[in-house]
Amino acid sequence: MDVVLVTEKGMVKRTDAEEFRQQGRGGGGITAMSLGEGDRVVAATKLSMEGSLMVVTSGGTAIRFAATELRSMGRTAQGVRAIRLKEGEKVVAVIAL
Repeated sequence: MDVVLVTEKGMVKRTDAEEFRQQGRGGGGITAMSLGEGDRVVAATKLSMEGSLMVVTSGGTAIRFAATELRSMGRTAQGVRAIRLKEGEKVVAVIAL
């Protein structure tokens, strides 16, 4: 099982769930993704290799792609562009299928 993270500016990344260690009570947290300036994570979901992901923008555009199209990356990677956004658009929904 993998963890998929998607940002407001259309970046996506798939990381093996095993890379996220269990954090103790006094821990300082774990970096899950490097973000560009002004970007933020809008979705984090589990996805199997047989599944697919749908990304929806504020302008009504939706794109669907298979999990196999996303290469696995390390925890601190920024990810790859999932969708090119028009001026003023942002990712508003992510659905794991």
